[in-house]
Amino acid sequence: MNLQRAFFDAVYRLGRPVWDTPPPSELCDAIEGAGPLTPGHALDVGCGTGANVIYLAQHSWQATGVDFSAAAVRKAQQTAAGITGAAFIKGDVTRLSQLDISRPIDLVLDMGCYHSLPAAAKPVYVAQLASIIESGTPLMMWQGMHLKPGEVTQSFCRDFDIEQMEPKDFTIERWKLRHPVHAHWYWLRRR
Repeated sequence: MNLQRAFFDAVYRLGRPVWDTPPPSELCDAIEGAGPLTPGHALDVGCGTGANVIYLAQHSWQATGVDFSAAAVRKAQQTAAGITGAAFIKGDVTRLSQLDISRPIDLVLDMGCYHSLPAAAKPVYVAQLASIIESGTPLMMWQGMHLKPGEVTQSFCRDFDIEQMEPKDFTIERWKLRHPVHAHWYWLRRR
């Protein structure tokens, strides 16, 4: 993962990556829509520059973002300076239980972290995530690239119930080119 970490650090240092987007409408609906989630403590794994953490903190949540890229965490901390309730940790998502994350956790976000992990790290990540959250905790996931059909269901089925899944493609626009990324939103809940 050192090569992968170096890649992500370089991309964050050079500018704004294509995946660094504002909070998705699905998250905004869960926080501000009909029957919104009650503010509590949220965890954003693979938080990047912290857009979701900052959004949650601005809506009365205590939100912690974890990312293995030092450059992303630095940018997140700079952007969130002065925002109460936003915290960031440089850390490895396959070692979540070893990080200083406030608990209990009331909401987990994964906006592409799982699909970015090497195959051998994925089951470790799922086990670590399951170990730090309580039964009933919702997990909102957007996953796309590099996944086999049914992979999320197979990987998470031991510890999580999949309550909903729907297609949610993402279009990368760069240098006047458009590249669609086929993806899905998943709403899971810890058993």
